[in-house]
Amino acid sequence: MTTSFYNGITGLKSFQYGIDIWGNNIANINTNGYKEEVPEFSTLFADQLSDQPISSDIGMGSRLSSTAINLSQGSLIQTDNPFDLSINGEGWFSVSKDNQTYYTRTGAFKRDGEGYLVDDNGDYLLVANANNLIKNPDGSYSVNRSINTDNLISQNTQMSPISLPNDVILPAVATTEATLTANLNDNSVISTTTPATEESDFSALYSKDGQDLQIRNGDSLVFGFGNPATYDNNLISTDICINDDPKDGKDAVYDFTLNGKTFNIDMPDGSTKEEIQDALHKAFDDAGIQNQITDNGIEISDPNQIILKSNNVLMPNIAAAKISYSSDPQNQYEFSTISDFNNIIQSLANDAYPDETKVYLDSEGRICIDNNSVNTINAYSLKTEDSNDLFMNNLGRLGNEIYGQTSAKSYDFLQNSQSFGGNIIEANGQKDTMSLTFTKQKVLNGQIQWNGEISIKDPDSNVISTQNFELTFDENGQLLSPKSVNITDPQNMTLNLDLTSYAKSDTGPSYSYTQNGIEEGYLNNYQISSNGNIEALFSNGQMSVLGQIPVYHFQNDQGLESIGGNLFRETDNSNKAILYTDQNGNYISGSSLSSNSLEASNVNFSQAMTELIVIQKAYSSAAKAVTTSDQMIQRAIDMKKG
Repeated sequence: MTTSFYNGITGLKSFQYGIDIWGNNIANINTNGYKEEVPEFSTLFADQLSDQPISSDIGMGSRLSSTAINLSQGSLIQTDNPFDLSINGEGWFSVSKDNQTYYTRTGAFKRDGEGYLVDDNGDYLLVANANNLIKNPDGSYSVNRSINTDNLISQNTQMSPISLPNDVILPAVATTEATLTANLNDNSVISTTTPATEESDFSALYSKDGQDLQIRNGDSLVFGFGNPATYDNNLISTDICINDDPKDGKDAVYDFTLNGKTFNIDMPDGSTKEEIQDALHKAFDDAGIQNQITDNGIEISDPNQIILKSNNVLMPNIAAAKISYSSDPQNQYEFSTISDFNNIIQSLANDAYPDETKVYLDSEGRICIDNNSVNTINAYSLKTEDSNDLFMNNLGRLGNEIYGQTSAKSYDFLQNSQSFGGNIIEANGQKDTMSLTFTKQKVLNGQIQWNGEISIKDPDSNVISTQNFELTFDENGQLLSPKSVNITDPQNMTLNLDLTSYAKSDTGPSYSYTQNGIEEGYLNNYQISSNGNIEALFSNGQMSVLGQIPVYHFQNDQGLESIGGNLFRETDNSNKAILYTDQNGNYISGSSLSSNSLEASNVNFSQAMTELIVIQKAYSSAAKAVTTSDQMIQRAIDMKKG
């Protein structure tokens, strides 16, 4: 009879524990990271009535034998705090409380007043610290780039709290290497033109419309000043008009030089046109100068030049010469650059009109002939059998009468110039601008030469350095040399050139520029990656790892001891906390982390309420067993009294 009484009492105690546990589960249904506890009951002991082969035990009550932890994953709640963390799968965070290490699934961390990552109870999150922050005299911190932050976690890593300050600087990394990848457009018609310069070679020049002039060795023309000339049958010819000498009591003296030979012919006063022509004809024949008498006077011819300088008015000045383009000029009438060409034209002008002209290239790439006198001067250009039509057209208006105090100008001579740009970083963090300008220089023997100019400017656009170099491409536009250029100012670095030079329909520059320098960066914010890396993000787009959050595992999670506040500590039953590693000994988390999220409680409200109702009914039934046993004892006592 007393057995049933004690059975009821132990039931009441067991079910009270069950109500406490499920009530606690319901109370923590909104506690982040909370893991549901499940009560497990067992009988106290049994009294065997006999040794019969069938069961003959009488139960002697129940007790709470254990509380199991439900380790199923809770749902994830998104937050705006990058330090809110959840573990996707198995594992535990480790925290330090009163110099003791505990484990939790609650990942609600924030920074305290000193920047340390702590939970809501002020317990420190334990991490593998990179120890790569250096405190500066002004109180800010700089990242020590020399510290390797790969594989921060190992089995022997001493975990510690981590402080994440607000004022962190990522030091600059000086540029040591840059690479330009581009095609220097070499189409026959381009838009990337700039005015030619004195040093421009005609083989690489373009017309006013951006069309390649394609001037090559042997292209020629006749340019002249003074008495008009013609060009026919490979000869320059000029017709000098001869008139009768009027009787004025003075002899007619023909005093001049022709192609470097001096002539002084004294004709008697009143000589006729025919007499003068005959005298000149004989003198020219004796000097080996090709000539013939014409209706107007006498015609002089030469395959290369006619330079006639008269010392009086009886003979006209003439300076006409056949001039030719040569990639390697060897004589006074061969030209390569605009400077060469202008010098030849200036020399001819000086022969015909001493001290009256100036030949130069203006800022728009036009060849100009200034007439500084008050008189009209005569200039002309003549086609030869080897003339380049585009070149002749571009000279255009130079072959005209030039009135006093005016100028004759050619059309624009243009050069193919293409510019690219990028930045470099100095060791002190200064961000400089590098401008790269390539100008087509010369076409020679199946090769194309370009001039390259590197200009580096500081942030205020002040020029730090300028450097020029030559590039050579083959006829297919492949770069032969150089493949790289060394730069020494403002620092030693290498510019790699991945260039081609071939025709493109798109004439605009298309390129890529990369460099390995990094400008100084200032902390924007922090983030935590899926493998637990605590990453500082900087204004320059760079990232630096300051630490790594480990995920711990246990041989037996059910053996952990709860100390409240969602904290657990290891026991002999759980065994020591372990870190997973791969076959090479490298840390692997075993579960990924999600930042800006928290794991919700895994308590199932419907199940918890159902369990609570069931235990409540069981509790009432156990109470009924106690009262029934009490009534039975009372009846027995009453029977004895009776």
